Amino acid sequence: MTSSDKDAFLAIYKEIESDLIADIQKLPALSDSVKQQLIDYYSVCLPYTVPGGKMTRGLTVIKGVEVLKQRKLTDKEYKDAAILGWQVEWLQAFFLVADDIMDGSITRRGSPCWYKKPNVTQDNAINDALILENMIYQTLRRHFKKHPSYVQILELFIDTTFQTEVGQHIDTNGTPYADGKRAPLDLLRFTLDRYQGCVRYKTCYYSFYLSCALALAYCGYDPDTPEGKALYQNAEDICMILGEYFQIQDDVLDAFAPPEVLGKIGTDIEDAKCSWLVCKALELVNDEQKEILMTHYGNHDAEGVKKVKELYRELKMEELFQTYEEEQKKICDDLIAKIEPENFQELFKFLLGKIYKRQK
Repeated sequence: MTSSDKDAFLAIYKEIESDLIADIQKLPALSDSVKQQLIDYYSVCLPYTVPGGKMTRGLTVIKGVEVLKQRKLTDKEYKDAAILGWQVEWLQAFFLVADDIMDGSITRRGSPCWYKKPNVTQDNAINDALILENMIYQTLRRHFKKHPSYVQILELFIDTTFQTEVGQHIDTNGTPYADGKRAPLDLLRFTLDRYQGCVRYKTCYYSFYLSCALALAYCGYDPDTPEGKALYQNAEDICMILGEYFQIQDDVLDAFAPPEVLGKIGTDIEDAKCSWLVCKALELVNDEQKEILMTHYGNHDAEGVKKVKELYRELKMEELFQTYEEEQKKICDDLIAKIEPENFQELFKFLLGKIYKRQK
Protein backbone atom coordinates (compact mmCIF):
# COMPACT_ATOMS: atom_id res chain seq x y z
CA MET A 1 0.00 0.00 0.00
CA THR A 2 1.36 3.40 -1.07
CA SER A 3 0.30 7.03 -1.39
CA SER A 4 -0.93 6.27 -4.93
CA ASP A 5 -3.32 3.52 -3.76
CA LYS A 6 -6.66 5.31 -3.51
CA ASP A 7 -8.62 2.08 -2.92
CA ALA A 8 -6.53 1.28 0.16
CA PHE A 9 -6.99 4.85 1.36
CA LEU A 10 -10.77 4.64 0.91
CA ALA A 11 -10.82 1.37 2.84
CA ILE A 12 -9.38 3.23 5.85
CA TYR A 13 -12.17 5.80 5.48
CA LYS A 14 -14.71 2.99 5.85
CA GLU A 15 -13.09 1.88 9.10
CA ILE A 16 -13.13 5.41 10.51
CA GLU A 17 -16.76 5.90 9.50
CA SER A 18 -17.76 2.59 11.12
CA ASP A 19 -16.06 3.58 14.38
CA LEU A 20 -17.82 6.96 14.43
CA ILE A 21 -21.22 5.43 13.72
CA ALA A 22 -20.55 2.88 16.50
CA ASP A 23 -19.87 5.81 18.86
CA ILE A 24 -23.41 7.04 18.21
CA GLN A 25 -24.77 3.60 19.10
CA LYS A 26 -23.00 3.83 22.48
CA LEU A 27 -24.46 7.22 23.46
CA PRO A 28 -26.12 6.93 26.87
CA ALA A 29 -29.66 7.97 27.84
CA LEU A 30 -31.04 7.88 24.29
CA SER A 31 -33.77 5.52 23.15
CA ASP A 32 -32.99 2.98 20.44
CA SER A 33 -35.26 4.84 18.02
CA VAL A 34 -33.43 8.16 18.52
CA LYS A 35 -30.07 6.43 18.13
CA GLN A 36 -31.28 4.81 14.92
CA GLN A 37 -32.42 8.18 13.61
CA LEU A 38 -28.93 9.59 14.25
CA ILE A 39 -27.25 6.55 12.73
CA ASP A 40 -29.42 6.67 9.60
CA TYR A 41 -28.76 10.39 9.16
CA TYR A 42 -24.98 10.35 9.66
CA SER A 43 -24.58 7.16 7.64
CA VAL A 44 -25.67 9.37 4.71
CA CYS A 45 -23.98 12.61 5.81
CA LEU A 46 -20.44 11.23 6.19
CA PRO A 47 -20.03 9.53 2.80
CA TYR A 48 -21.74 12.50 1.12
CA THR A 49 -19.49 15.17 2.63
CA VAL A 50 -16.10 13.60 3.41
CA PRO A 51 -14.86 11.40 0.52
CA GLY A 52 -15.56 12.19 -3.12
CA GLY A 53 -12.92 14.81 -3.85
CA LYS A 54 -9.43 14.33 -5.25
CA MET A 55 -8.18 13.39 -1.73
CA THR A 56 -4.84 15.10 -2.40
CA ARG A 57 -4.64 16.54 1.12
CA GLY A 58 -5.06 13.14 2.72
CA LEU A 59 -2.79 11.25 0.35
CA THR A 60 -0.10 13.90 0.89
CA VAL A 61 0.23 12.80 4.53
CA ILE A 62 0.98 9.23 3.39
CA LYS A 63 3.41 10.49 0.76
CA GLY A 64 5.14 12.63 3.38
CA VAL A 65 5.63 9.71 5.75
CA GLU A 66 6.94 7.56 2.87
CA VAL A 67 9.43 10.26 1.88
CA LEU A 68 10.63 10.81 5.43
CA LYS A 69 10.94 7.09 6.19
CA GLN A 70 12.66 6.47 2.82
CA ARG A 71 11.14 3.02 2.55
CA LYS A 72 7.88 1.17 2.07
CA LEU A 73 5.63 1.69 5.08
CA THR A 74 4.61 -1.13 7.39
CA ASP A 75 0.89 -1.89 7.57
CA LYS A 76 0.70 -0.05 10.91
CA GLU A 77 2.53 3.01 9.57
CA TYR A 78 0.34 3.09 6.46
CA LYS A 79 -2.85 2.90 8.51
CA ASP A 80 -1.67 5.61 10.91
CA ALA A 81 -0.70 7.92 8.05
CA ALA A 82 -3.99 7.22 6.26
CA ILE A 83 -6.00 7.97 9.42
CA LEU A 84 -4.15 11.28 9.79
CA GLY A 85 -4.76 11.96 6.11
CA TRP A 86 -8.48 11.36 6.54
CA GLN A 87 -8.58 13.86 9.38
CA VAL A 88 -7.36 16.51 6.94
CA GLU A 89 -10.17 15.41 4.61
CA TRP A 90 -12.64 15.64 7.54
CA LEU A 91 -11.39 19.16 8.22
CA GLN A 92 -11.96 19.98 4.55
CA ALA A 93 -15.51 18.59 4.79
CA PHE A 94 -16.22 20.75 7.86
CA PHE A 95 -14.98 23.85 6.03
CA LEU A 96 -16.83 23.10 2.79
CA VAL A 97 -20.21 22.36 4.39
CA ALA A 98 -19.99 25.71 6.20
CA ASP A 99 -18.48 27.60 3.25
CA ASP A 100 -21.24 26.47 0.88
CA ILE A 101 -23.85 27.87 3.26
CA MET A 102 -21.98 31.18 3.63
CA ASP A 103 -21.52 31.52 -0.14
CA GLY A 104 -25.01 30.32 -1.04
CA SER A 105 -23.41 27.74 -3.35
CA ILE A 106 -25.54 25.36 -5.37
CA THR A 107 -23.33 22.39 -6.19
CA ARG A 108 -20.21 20.76 -4.81
CA ARG A 109 -18.30 17.92 -6.50
CA GLY A 110 -21.00 17.66 -9.15
CA SER A 111 -23.87 17.15 -6.66
CA PRO A 112 -26.12 19.50 -4.66
CA CYS A 113 -24.36 21.06 -1.68
CA TRP A 114 -25.15 19.21 1.55
CA TYR A 115 -27.37 22.00 2.88
CA LYS A 116 -29.33 21.94 -0.40
CA LYS A 117 -30.48 18.37 0.20
CA PRO A 118 -34.25 18.50 0.93
CA ASN A 119 -33.98 16.46 4.13
CA VAL A 120 -31.01 18.48 5.42
CA THR A 121 -31.52 22.26 5.00
CA GLN A 122 -29.29 24.99 6.37
CA ASP A 123 -30.39 24.38 9.98
CA ASN A 124 -29.07 20.82 10.03
CA ALA A 125 -26.03 21.54 7.87
CA ILE A 126 -24.64 24.15 10.28
CA ASN A 127 -24.78 21.59 13.09
CA ASP A 128 -23.38 18.91 10.80
CA ALA A 129 -20.32 21.08 10.08
CA LEU A 130 -19.69 21.32 13.84
CA ILE A 131 -20.11 17.56 14.25
CA LEU A 132 -17.68 16.89 11.39
CA GLU A 133 -15.09 19.03 13.17
CA ASN A 134 -15.66 17.21 16.48
CA MET A 135 -15.22 13.83 14.79
CA ILE A 136 -11.62 14.76 13.97
CA TYR A 137 -10.76 14.90 17.66
CA GLN A 138 -12.70 11.73 18.47
CA THR A 139 -10.67 9.88 15.84
CA LEU A 140 -7.32 11.38 16.88
CA ARG A 141 -7.98 10.42 20.50
CA ARG A 142 -8.98 6.90 19.50
CA HIS A 143 -5.85 6.21 17.47
CA PHE A 144 -3.08 8.53 18.69
CA LYS A 145 -3.66 9.20 22.38
CA LYS A 146 -0.52 7.25 23.28
CA HIS A 147 1.57 8.47 20.34
CA PRO A 148 4.52 10.63 21.43
CA SER A 149 3.44 13.38 19.02
CA TYR A 150 -0.24 13.38 20.07
CA VAL A 151 -0.21 16.89 21.56
CA GLN A 152 1.69 18.28 18.58
CA ILE A 153 -0.82 16.68 16.19
CA LEU A 154 -3.72 18.16 18.15
CA GLU A 155 -2.09 21.59 18.10
CA LEU A 156 -1.60 21.40 14.34
CA PHE A 157 -5.33 20.84 13.84
CA ILE A 158 -6.29 23.53 16.38
CA ASP A 159 -3.92 26.09 14.85
CA THR A 160 -4.88 25.27 11.27
CA THR A 161 -8.59 25.49 12.02
CA PHE A 162 -8.13 28.94 13.54
CA GLN A 163 -5.93 30.13 10.67
CA THR A 164 -8.48 28.96 8.10
CA GLU A 165 -11.36 30.59 9.95
CA VAL A 166 -9.44 33.89 10.01
CA GLY A 167 -8.98 33.54 6.25
CA GLN A 168 -12.67 32.76 5.82
CA HIS A 169 -13.58 35.95 7.67
CA ILE A 170 -11.33 38.03 5.42
CA ASP A 171 -12.86 36.31 2.38
CA THR A 172 -16.47 36.75 3.52
CA ASN A 173 -15.90 40.43 4.30
CA GLY A 174 -14.26 41.47 1.05
CA THR A 175 -17.40 43.57 0.88
CA PRO A 176 -18.44 44.26 4.48
CA TYR A 177 -21.92 44.14 5.96
CA ALA A 178 -23.90 47.10 7.30
CA ASP A 179 -27.41 47.10 8.77
CA GLY A 180 -27.77 43.39 8.08
CA LYS A 181 -26.93 43.57 4.39
CA ARG A 182 -23.95 44.08 2.12
CA ALA A 183 -22.50 47.57 2.14
CA PRO A 184 -22.09 49.24 -1.26
CA LEU A 185 -19.29 47.71 -3.31
CA ASP A 186 -15.92 49.28 -2.47
CA LEU A 187 -13.39 48.33 -5.12
CA LEU A 188 -10.61 49.92 -3.06
CA ARG A 189 -10.80 46.87 -0.77
CA PHE A 190 -9.88 44.55 -3.64
CA THR A 191 -6.10 44.69 -3.52
CA LEU A 192 -3.52 41.98 -4.13
CA ASP A 193 -2.15 42.66 -0.64
CA ARG A 194 -5.51 41.81 0.96
CA TYR A 195 -5.91 38.89 -1.42
CA GLN A 196 -2.54 37.36 -0.48
CA GLY A 197 -3.33 37.62 3.23
CA CYS A 198 -6.70 35.96 2.70
CA VAL A 199 -5.18 33.14 0.64
CA ARG A 200 -2.39 32.46 3.14
CA TYR A 201 -4.88 31.91 5.93
CA LYS A 202 -7.86 30.48 4.06
CA THR A 203 -6.02 28.05 1.78
CA CYS A 204 -2.27 27.61 2.28
CA TYR A 205 -2.22 26.26 5.81
CA TYR A 206 -4.98 23.67 5.62
CA SER A 207 -4.62 22.67 1.97
CA PHE A 208 -0.83 22.31 1.92
CA TYR A 209 1.12 22.91 5.12
CA LEU A 210 -1.03 20.80 7.48
CA SER A 211 -0.47 17.56 5.56
CA CYS A 212 3.29 18.11 5.39
CA ALA A 213 3.54 19.08 9.06
CA LEU A 214 1.50 16.04 10.13
CA ALA A 215 3.94 13.77 8.29
CA LEU A 216 6.85 15.47 10.06
CA ALA A 217 5.13 15.22 13.46
CA TYR A 218 4.20 11.56 13.00
CA CYS A 219 7.80 10.74 12.07
CA GLY A 220 9.04 12.37 15.27
CA TYR A 221 10.55 15.59 13.99
CA ASP A 222 10.58 18.10 16.83
CA PRO A 223 10.04 21.74 15.71
CA ASP A 224 12.08 22.89 18.71
CA THR A 225 15.29 21.25 17.47
CA PRO A 226 17.48 22.92 14.80
CA GLU A 227 16.87 20.10 12.28
CA GLY A 228 13.14 19.98 12.94
CA LYS A 229 12.75 23.76 12.87
CA ALA A 230 14.45 23.92 9.46
CA LEU A 231 12.21 21.16 8.05
CA TYR A 232 8.98 22.76 9.27
CA GLN A 233 10.12 26.18 8.01
CA ASN A 234 11.02 24.77 4.58
CA ALA A 235 7.62 23.11 4.43
CA GLU A 236 5.83 26.32 5.38
CA ASP A 237 7.78 28.46 2.90
CA ILE A 238 7.06 26.25 -0.11
CA CYS A 239 3.47 25.57 0.97
CA MET A 240 2.66 29.28 1.09
CA ILE A 241 3.76 29.61 -2.54
CA LEU A 242 1.98 26.43 -3.64
CA GLY A 243 -1.16 27.50 -1.81
CA GLU A 244 -1.29 30.93 -3.43
CA TYR A 245 -0.74 29.36 -6.87
CA PHE A 246 -3.51 26.81 -6.13
CA GLN A 247 -5.99 29.51 -5.04
CA ILE A 248 -5.31 31.69 -8.07
CA GLN A 249 -5.95 28.60 -10.20
CA ASP A 250 -9.20 28.15 -8.29
CA ASP A 251 -10.26 31.73 -8.99
CA VAL A 252 -9.60 31.37 -12.71
CA LEU A 253 -11.41 28.03 -12.85
CA ASP A 254 -14.37 29.51 -10.93
CA ALA A 255 -14.83 32.07 -13.71
CA PHE A 256 -13.92 30.09 -16.80
CA ALA A 257 -14.17 26.30 -16.25
CA PRO A 258 -17.42 24.61 -17.35
CA PRO A 259 -19.46 23.56 -14.27
CA GLU A 260 -19.60 19.96 -15.52
CA VAL A 261 -15.79 19.85 -15.46
CA LEU A 262 -15.28 21.93 -12.31
CA GLY A 263 -17.92 20.00 -10.35
CA LYS A 264 -19.58 23.18 -9.04
CA ILE A 265 -21.12 26.40 -10.28
CA GLY A 266 -18.70 29.26 -9.65
CA THR A 267 -20.17 32.21 -7.75
CA ASP A 268 -17.16 34.45 -7.00
CA ILE A 269 -18.48 37.31 -9.14
CA GLU A 270 -21.99 37.22 -7.65
CA ASP A 271 -20.57 36.95 -4.13
CA ALA A 272 -18.24 39.94 -4.67
CA LYS A 273 -15.22 37.85 -3.71
CA CYS A 274 -11.79 39.44 -3.45
CA SER A 275 -10.43 37.13 -6.14
CA TRP A 276 -7.17 37.33 -8.07
CA LEU A 277 -9.11 38.10 -11.24
CA VAL A 278 -10.82 41.22 -9.91
CA CYS A 279 -7.69 42.43 -8.07
CA LYS A 280 -5.57 42.04 -11.20
CA ALA A 281 -8.28 43.49 -13.44
CA LEU A 282 -8.42 46.65 -11.31
CA GLU A 283 -4.72 47.19 -12.07
CA LEU A 284 -5.45 47.07 -15.81
CA VAL A 285 -8.84 48.70 -16.44
CA ASN A 286 -9.54 52.10 -17.88
CA ASP A 287 -12.35 54.26 -16.50
CA GLU A 288 -14.97 52.78 -18.80
CA GLN A 289 -13.99 49.21 -17.94
CA LYS A 290 -13.88 50.05 -14.24
CA GLU A 291 -17.49 51.22 -14.50
CA ILE A 292 -18.47 47.72 -15.70
CA LEU A 293 -17.03 46.27 -12.49
CA MET A 294 -18.67 48.96 -10.37
CA THR A 295 -22.05 48.27 -11.94
CA HIS A 296 -22.08 44.49 -12.16
CA TYR A 297 -19.57 42.97 -9.71
CA GLY A 298 -21.32 41.49 -6.69
CA ASN A 299 -24.79 41.34 -8.24
CA HIS A 300 -26.73 38.09 -8.53
CA ASP A 301 -27.65 38.82 -12.11
CA ALA A 302 -26.73 36.43 -14.93
CA GLU A 303 -26.38 39.21 -17.50
CA GLY A 304 -24.11 41.18 -15.17
CA VAL A 305 -21.93 38.13 -14.49
CA LYS A 306 -21.64 37.63 -18.25
CA LYS A 307 -20.46 41.25 -18.70
CA VAL A 308 -17.77 40.84 -16.00
CA LYS A 309 -16.51 37.64 -17.64
CA GLU A 310 -16.45 39.39 -21.01
CA LEU A 311 -14.34 42.13 -19.43
CA TYR A 312 -11.95 39.49 -18.04
CA ARG A 313 -11.58 38.07 -21.53
CA GLU A 314 -11.05 41.54 -22.99
CA LEU A 315 -8.26 42.07 -20.46
CA LYS A 316 -6.80 38.66 -21.42
CA MET A 317 -6.93 37.42 -17.84
CA GLU A 318 -6.62 33.75 -18.81
CA GLU A 319 -3.45 34.52 -20.78
CA LEU A 320 -2.07 36.51 -17.84
CA PHE A 321 -2.74 33.54 -15.59
CA GLN A 322 -0.94 31.17 -17.95
CA THR A 323 2.14 33.41 -17.80
CA TYR A 324 1.85 33.58 -14.01
CA GLU A 325 1.50 29.78 -13.83
CA GLU A 326 4.74 29.18 -15.69
CA GLU A 327 6.54 31.74 -13.51
CA GLN A 328 5.25 30.07 -10.33
CA LYS A 329 6.25 26.64 -11.61
CA LYS A 330 9.84 27.84 -12.06
CA ILE A 331 9.87 29.54 -8.63
CA CYS A 332 8.58 26.34 -7.01
CA ASP A 333 11.05 24.14 -8.88
CA ASP A 334 13.96 26.36 -7.78
CA LEU A 335 12.80 26.42 -4.14
CA ILE A 336 12.23 22.68 -4.03
CA ALA A 337 15.71 22.03 -5.42
CA LYS A 338 17.23 23.83 -2.42
CA ILE A 339 15.39 21.83 0.27
CA GLU A 340 17.46 19.64 2.57
CA PRO A 341 17.45 16.70 3.06
CA GLU A 342 17.16 15.98 -0.65
CA ASN A 343 14.63 13.17 -0.19
CA PHE A 344 12.19 15.68 1.38
CA GLN A 345 12.02 17.37 -2.05
CA GLU A 346 9.94 14.46 -3.34
CA LEU A 347 6.97 15.49 -1.21
CA PHE A 348 6.80 18.95 -2.77
CA LYS A 349 7.36 17.61 -6.27
CA PHE A 350 4.36 15.35 -5.57
CA LEU A 351 2.24 18.36 -4.51
CA LEU A 352 3.32 20.53 -7.43
CA GLY A 353 2.58 17.68 -9.85
CA LYS A 354 -0.96 17.44 -8.44
CA ILE A 355 -1.81 21.09 -9.12
CA TYR A 356 0.24 22.13 -12.16
CA LYS A 357 -2.11 22.67 -15.15
CA ARG A 358 -5.06 21.18 -13.26
CA GLN A 359 -8.50 21.62 -14.83
CA LYS A 360 -10.69 21.22 -11.73
